[in-house]
Amino acid sequence: MSISGFKIRALRLHHKMKSEECASKLDITTTYLSLIENGKHTPSRKVISKAARLFEVPPSYFLELSTPLREAIEVCSNLEDIEKLYLSSMLLK
Repeated sequence: MSISGFKIRALRLHHKMKSEECASKLDITTTYLSLIENGKHTPSRKVISKAARLFEVPPSYFLELSTPLREAIEVCSNLEDIEKLYLSSMLLK
């Protein structure tokens, strides 16, 4: 599972940055950024490096799962589909 795109999105939203601005700073198109953020493409090393500088985190941040996140994913993998839908709707509030 590639999590780097999801982390880019989380950092972008945390910094209240629009996708157009982020894509411009990463020197990629907004379409490509969307594909990365939605896990449909894995960002290149060049994009990871630029994102690390942009958000002031080490490049390894995009490649590693924290222990709490790893544990949450494990718990979620054991949920029924209806429970996953309920949980995701709660998280979007």
